[in-house]
Amino acid sequence: MRLKWIPLIVLLILSIFLTGCSQEKEMGTLTVGVIVPETGLFSPAGKAMKNAAYLAEEHIKKYGISEFEVKIVVADGGSTPEQAKSAFMELAKQADIIVGAYSSDQSVVCAEAAKDTGKIYIASVASTSQLEKAVREGNRFVFRNAYNTSYWGVLAGEFLELSGARKYYFVGYDPLRTFNQGMLKSFEGKTNAVKIGEVYYRSTRASPNDYAIKAEEVARTADSETAVILGDPGATAIQFVKTYRKAGGEGLVYSVGGVLALPKTLMTIKVNHIAFQSAALENTEKTRFTGAYFEDYREKYGEEANNYAGILTYDAVLIAAQAWRGDTESTIQALESEEFEGAAGIYRFNSEHQALWGSEKLRGIIAEYFDGKIEILYPEEFKTSDAVWP
Repeated sequence: MRLKWIPLIVLLILSIFLTGCSQEKEMGTLTVGVIVPETGLFSPAGKAMKNAAYLAEEHIKKYGISEFEVKIVVADGGSTPEQAKSAFMELAKQADIIVGAYSSDQSVVCAEAAKDTGKIYIASVASTSQLEKAVREGNRFVFRNAYNTSYWGVLAGEFLELSGARKYYFVGYDPLRTFNQGMLKSFEGKTNAVKIGEVYYRSTRASPNDYAIKAEEVARTADSETAVILGDPGATAIQFVKTYRKAGGEGLVYSVGGVLALPKTLMTIKVNHIAFQSAALENTEKTRFTGAYFEDYREKYGEEANNYAGILTYDAVLIAAQAWRGDTESTIQALESEEFEGAAGIYRFNSEHQALWGSEKLRGIIAEYFDGKIEILYPEEFKTSDAVWP
């Protein structure tokens, strides 16, 4: 009689085992949602961000940096706050952590959505101080691994000092005026260089030739002792510097990054004495992920890797994978108290959930292009040259 029960017992044990495996598999997965501008004004950066996120997914598995199986899900955030919020809410249905978005106004609505949905949000590009303000006011779900506006200004100020510029002219990009003015404010009056002008050119969609008008205007004022601080990370910046030099513009041009921080672009346009900042460069081996990011990106996508929006989105995914503890609250506690390895350095977050850029383990890079070479000016441990003026 007892033999009749054996098949039932075996089935029961098997059922319990399979149920346990199913639950284990569910708990062992981390889904990271990535908001990128696949369409709209910032779409060139969107491609780099998307590619970098998928590369991070591969590297997490390759380097074994998470006990969870990490899955990337991408949504188009466009170029408006409304589009970014829509993307966030869609991702929130399936993602455990959400990273990305491009502009500051987009990141602000994503921060609000993070609080409403209870999803952790890591801003990988936007610099607005509104994110830190949100954390101070109780939004514990928001973190930023990108620079804040102050650090952009710190790097610009650092450049002015190490270059020995006596004067500077600030050239901003009107669609990013808030960011530009915040950056300017953080170093204005704190450098020995004297500001001799400030101007903003409009998007080519709003005025196709405005950048050329402004470039000629700046060239008439700036001289060989003037550094032009260029706050446009987009493609129009290339046309600006070409027009500026053609109009007789002298001195160094310092770009906040973007397309003028891509060595391949600089080698192509061949406009000397452009200095720029980036989160990392291929020959600045900050961690084991620095070289891997640049080398594997090139092999996987057949082009050079983006060294700001791309690399910081890559790092945001890596941070999410290293921090995830299986639930939101434990993960927030980990983000608030631990260190995380990325391609741009070692991240820690302060009480306002801002990555500690400027710390010993996490600093931006300032470099200069001239005579077909990229020379690193800052920080000291990676320095290959002093600033070279025309």
